[in-house]
Amino acid sequence: MTNDDAVSEAAEAFQTATEWLAGVLPDGLHERGPGGALLAVTRSMIPLLNSIMSVTDVPDAAEIGLLCEKAAPHVAQLPWSIRLRGEPGAEIAGIAAARGLRTLTRQPFMLLSLDEDRDSRESARGPVTVRPLRDDEDQTFATVLGAAFGAPPMIITSLYTPLVLGQPFVRAYLAEVDGVPAGAGLAILTERHVGLANIGTLRDHRRRGVGRALTEAILRDGRAAGAHTAYLHSSEEALPLFERAGFRTRESWATFTA
Repeated sequence: MTNDDAVSEAAEAFQTATEWLAGVLPDGLHERGPGGALLAVTRSMIPLLNSIMSVTDVPDAAEIGLLCEKAAPHVAQLPWSIRLRGEPGAEIAGIAAARGLRTLTRQPFMLLSLDEDRDSRESARGPVTVRPLRDDEDQTFATVLGAAFGAPPMIITSLYTPLVLGQPFVRAYLAEVDGVPAGAGLAILTERHVGLANIGTLRDHRRRGVGRALTEAILRDGRAAGAHTAYLHSSEEALPLFERAGFRTRESWATFTA
């Protein structure tokens, strides 16, 4: 497998994970365009979770426009986005602007091979313990994750319900320091890929190895489940954390939001 193949496979795994997540929710919507782009609506208040996503090298403007038309009645009262792996051209920028999505941001897409021996890597140290959460611990997950990202817990619980957390491809994690919640994170498993999302640490516990412990726990469990590659989209602030864990930026994705 070439490096380009690895990135393409991870991008497709991320798209599949988004599709599965929308498919689990009772009010979720997912539909593919003729070229494979995805319309996924979770009805979350997070725009990235109501999106049109293309993971091809060159996004098809006609396909994006078609999916925008299909999305319109479903996202009228929701924050939403257009996410592109490939570079957006002027035509797609115009389509996005016509739908009120005039803000363009870019986000690193990072990969890590799990085929190599990770035992030789530096592991997180300190009094941090990490455990998977049960599906009925959705309130705990929402409270900790919401506090870590400064978001109301109801935004988290509206998406990560007991039904979602009970899915075999979803695993939520809680980090604790001396028995006190310190951070939370999420893993999505799709065959041989594990995606990391929402790795957040409570303010009083930052820079103490909590994020690293969460990351390593997810990678360890993902590898045990058969994943050969881990992927994530990172904020600029979190880049050093993931780089220390071995992730490398492979691409920069474009996102249009309101």
